Amino acid sequence: MQKFQDNDDLELTPFIRGKLNLYQKKRGYRFSIDSVLLADFVKINKKGKLIDLGTGSGILLLLLSLRYKNLKFYALEVQQSLYEIAKKNFELNRLSVELKNADIKQIKDLYPSNSFDFAITNPPFHQKIGKKYATEEEEIAKSEKLASIRDFIEAGRYLLKDRGKFYLINKTDRLVETLNICTQNNLIPKRLRFVHPSKDEKSTHFLLECIKNAKLGSEIVEKPLIIYNDKNKKLYTRELEKLLNEF
Repeated sequence: MQKFQDNDDLELTPFIRGKLNLYQKKRGYRFSIDSVLLADFVKINKKGKLIDLGTGSGILLLLLSLRYKNLKFYALEVQQSLYEIAKKNFELNRLSVELKNADIKQIKDLYPSNSFDFAITNPPFHQKIGKKYATEEEEIAKSEKLASIRDFIEAGRYLLKDRGKFYLINKTDRLVETLNICTQNNLIPKRLRFVHPSKDEKSTHFLLECIKNAKLGSEIVEKPLIIYNDKNKKLYTRELEKLLNEF
């Protein structure tokens, strides 16, 4: 397995049948199936500017680039270590991205308002900071140690043009909170899909599309997305297999 010569903690992972190659940490933050589900949930039918708020290793934009050739990509990442990995991943996969190493809470100093057509985020899910993580990098990526879901939503509202689209994934037990904050920021929920580990288990996550300053009405709740036919054996459902094969 190929590694960065100057860092034994990194490994190169082929993904999507070798269409993408990504450097990731052996320990610490690593992308999960959540990123694939969110990228698939995005529906874009025009040219425009898209920003990934908290890009991590850059996986979301790399996945989206396989489907959308006419978008201009931008990304923000607060952690220097992940910023460097994302930069290398974009270069490795020949994807042009305007990438900034900065705090989302300083968004007004970084970009003009109403300047993006699309915004996407896979934000930190966990409110509690006390949980044990393998590294501080993982803690920042997965908990609200540096920024809350409100910070990400408010950044999306600031950046998006009127009728711009905002996409996110979050834990189902934070659904009401997320919907309330989105609505307070004039990001009107329009599409919602619940994610279940298996057909017999309750939803653990949800996918959400909002439109800035849209009128209320015509909201859609899509059919549930089931991940595993057999969770113990890690056997994906036919829909999940099809989803992966369509990238």
